[in-house]
Amino acid sequence: MKKLVFLWVILFSLPTLAQPKGDGKAKKEKIQQMKIAYITKELDLSTEQSEKFWPVYNEMEKKIKDNRKEKRELAKDLNTNLETLSEAEVKTKVEAIQQKDADELKLKKEYGEKIAGVIGYKKSVKLVSLERKFKQELLKEVKKRQEQNGGPGGPGRPGPPPPKE
Repeated sequence: MKKLVFLWVILFSLPTLAQPKGDGKAKKEKIQQMKIAYITKELDLSTEQSEKFWPVYNEMEKKIKDNRKEKRELAKDLNTNLETLSEAEVKTKVEAIQQKDADELKLKKEYGEKIAGVIGYKKSVKLVSLERKFKQELLKEVKKRQEQNGGPGGPGRPGPPPPKE
Protein backbone atom coordinates (compact mmCIF):
# COMPACT_ATOMS: atom_id res chain seq x y z
CA MET A 1 0.00 0.00 0.00
CA LYS A 2 2.87 2.39 0.84
CA LYS A 3 4.43 1.72 -2.55
CA LEU A 4 1.16 2.41 -4.33
CA VAL A 5 0.69 5.73 -2.53
CA PHE A 6 4.31 6.68 -3.21
CA LEU A 7 4.00 5.89 -6.92
CA TRP A 8 0.74 7.81 -7.14
CA VAL A 9 2.34 10.91 -5.58
CA ILE A 10 5.34 10.68 -7.90
CA LEU A 11 3.35 10.07 -11.08
CA PHE A 12 0.95 12.92 -10.53
CA SER A 13 3.53 15.37 -9.21
CA LEU A 14 6.23 15.09 -11.87
CA PRO A 15 4.27 16.55 -14.81
CA THR A 16 3.82 19.81 -12.95
CA LEU A 17 7.56 20.13 -12.33
CA ALA A 18 8.36 20.34 -16.02
CA GLN A 19 5.81 23.07 -16.73
CA PRO A 20 7.69 26.21 -17.78
CA LYS A 21 5.13 28.60 -16.34
CA GLY A 22 3.66 28.74 -12.90
CA ASP A 23 4.51 29.55 -9.35
CA GLY A 24 8.02 28.53 -8.28
CA LYS A 25 6.83 28.20 -4.70
CA ALA A 26 4.23 25.61 -5.73
CA LYS A 27 6.93 23.62 -7.55
CA LYS A 28 9.18 23.68 -4.50
CA GLU A 29 6.28 22.50 -2.38
CA LYS A 30 5.57 19.61 -4.78
CA ILE A 31 9.23 18.61 -4.75
CA GLN A 32 9.23 18.72 -0.95
CA GLN A 33 6.14 16.47 -0.86
CA MET A 34 7.81 14.03 -3.23
CA LYS A 35 10.97 14.03 -1.11
CA ILE A 36 8.97 13.33 2.06
CA ALA A 37 7.14 10.45 0.38
CA TYR A 38 10.36 9.04 -1.07
CA ILE A 39 12.41 9.21 2.14
CA THR A 40 9.56 7.95 4.31
CA LYS A 41 9.05 4.96 2.02
CA GLU A 42 12.72 4.13 1.52
CA LEU A 43 13.55 4.39 5.22
CA ASP A 44 10.37 2.48 6.04
CA LEU A 45 9.53 4.96 8.78
CA SER A 46 6.68 4.11 11.10
CA THR A 47 4.04 6.74 11.77
CA GLU A 48 5.59 7.40 15.17
CA GLN A 49 9.08 7.75 13.69
CA SER A 50 7.81 10.08 10.94
CA GLU A 51 6.11 12.34 13.47
CA LYS A 52 9.39 12.72 15.37
CA PHE A 53 11.79 12.62 12.40
CA TRP A 54 10.36 15.25 10.04
CA PRO A 55 10.34 18.20 12.45
CA VAL A 56 14.00 17.53 13.32
CA TYR A 57 14.96 17.01 9.67
CA ASN A 58 13.12 20.15 8.52
CA GLU A 59 14.75 22.22 11.26
CA MET A 60 18.16 20.93 10.19
CA GLU A 61 17.50 21.71 6.53
CA LYS A 62 16.36 25.24 7.36
CA LYS A 63 19.44 25.97 9.47
CA ILE A 64 21.77 24.58 6.80
CA LYS A 65 19.96 26.54 4.08
CA ASP A 66 20.21 29.76 6.10
CA ASN A 67 23.90 29.13 6.77
CA ARG A 68 24.59 28.54 3.07
CA LYS A 69 22.71 31.71 2.16
CA GLU A 70 24.84 33.74 4.55
CA LYS A 71 27.98 32.12 3.11
CA ARG A 72 26.89 32.97 -0.46
CA GLU A 73 26.25 36.58 0.56
CA LEU A 74 29.69 36.81 2.13
CA ALA A 75 31.33 35.30 -0.97
CA LYS A 76 29.38 37.59 -3.29
CA ASP A 77 30.38 40.65 -1.27
CA LEU A 78 33.99 39.50 -1.28
CA ASN A 79 34.05 38.92 -5.05
CA THR A 80 32.19 42.12 -5.86
CA ASN A 81 34.41 44.34 -3.71
CA LEU A 82 37.68 42.45 -3.92
CA GLU A 83 39.57 45.29 -5.62
CA THR A 84 38.49 47.91 -3.09
CA LEU A 85 39.00 45.87 0.09
CA SER A 86 42.20 45.95 2.10
CA GLU A 87 44.16 42.77 2.75
CA ALA A 88 42.87 42.73 6.34
CA GLU A 89 39.24 43.05 5.17
CA VAL A 90 39.71 40.25 2.64
CA LYS A 91 41.25 38.06 5.33
CA THR A 92 38.31 38.75 7.65
CA LYS A 93 35.77 37.85 4.96
CA VAL A 94 37.65 34.68 3.99
CA GLU A 95 37.74 33.63 7.63
CA ALA A 96 34.00 34.33 7.94
CA ILE A 97 33.33 32.12 4.90
CA GLN A 98 35.49 29.36 6.38
CA GLN A 99 33.58 29.70 9.65
CA LYS A 100 30.30 29.15 7.75
CA ASP A 101 31.76 25.89 6.42
CA ALA A 102 32.67 24.86 9.97
CA ASP A 103 29.20 25.88 11.19
CA GLU A 104 27.56 23.66 8.55
CA LEU A 105 29.67 20.69 9.58
CA LYS A 106 28.75 21.33 13.22
CA LEU A 107 25.02 21.49 12.29
CA LYS A 108 25.25 18.22 10.36
CA LYS A 109 26.94 16.51 13.30
CA GLU A 110 24.46 17.90 15.84
CA TYR A 111 21.39 17.00 13.80
CA GLY A 112 22.88 13.69 12.72
CA GLU A 113 22.90 12.71 16.38
CA LYS A 114 19.33 13.94 16.88
CA ILE A 115 18.10 12.06 13.81
CA ALA A 116 19.92 8.89 14.86
CA GLY A 117 18.20 9.19 18.21
CA VAL A 118 14.84 9.07 16.44
CA ILE A 119 15.38 6.54 13.62
CA GLY A 120 18.64 4.80 14.56
CA TYR A 121 22.12 5.03 13.10
CA LYS A 122 21.55 2.59 10.22
CA LYS A 123 18.63 4.58 8.86
CA SER A 124 20.37 7.91 9.48
CA VAL A 125 23.36 6.74 7.42
CA LYS A 126 21.00 5.50 4.70
CA LEU A 127 19.31 8.92 4.72
CA VAL A 128 22.42 10.61 3.31
CA SER A 129 22.50 8.35 0.25
CA LEU A 130 18.72 8.64 -0.18
CA GLU A 131 18.93 12.43 -0.29
CA ARG A 132 21.57 12.21 -3.01
CA LYS A 133 19.61 9.56 -4.93
CA PHE A 134 16.42 11.64 -4.76
CA LYS A 135 18.23 14.69 -6.19
CA GLN A 136 19.74 12.60 -8.99
CA GLU A 137 16.37 11.09 -9.93
CA LEU A 138 14.71 14.48 -9.85
CA LEU A 139 17.39 16.02 -12.06
CA LYS A 140 17.14 13.11 -14.51
CA GLU A 141 13.37 13.54 -14.72
CA VAL A 142 13.59 17.30 -15.24
CA LYS A 143 16.24 16.83 -17.95
CA LYS A 144 14.12 14.17 -19.65
CA ARG A 145 11.07 16.44 -19.65
CA GLN A 146 13.10 19.37 -20.96
CA GLU A 147 14.32 17.25 -23.87
CA GLN A 148 10.74 16.20 -24.62
CA ASN A 149 9.62 19.82 -24.56
CA GLY A 150 12.32 21.19 -26.83
CA GLY A 151 14.95 22.37 -24.36
CA PRO A 152 15.24 24.15 -21.02
CA GLY A 153 12.74 26.86 -21.90
CA GLY A 154 10.16 24.47 -23.29
CA PRO A 155 8.48 24.75 -26.68
CA GLY A 156 8.90 28.17 -28.22
CA ARG A 157 10.91 29.48 -25.29
CA PRO A 158 14.60 30.15 -25.56
CA GLY A 159 16.99 28.16 -23.47
CA PRO A 160 20.36 29.36 -22.22
CA PRO A 161 22.77 30.71 -24.82
CA PRO A 162 25.11 28.20 -26.43
CA PRO A 163 28.58 27.95 -24.89
CA LYS A 164 31.20 30.29 -26.35
CA GLU A 165 34.13 28.66 -28.02
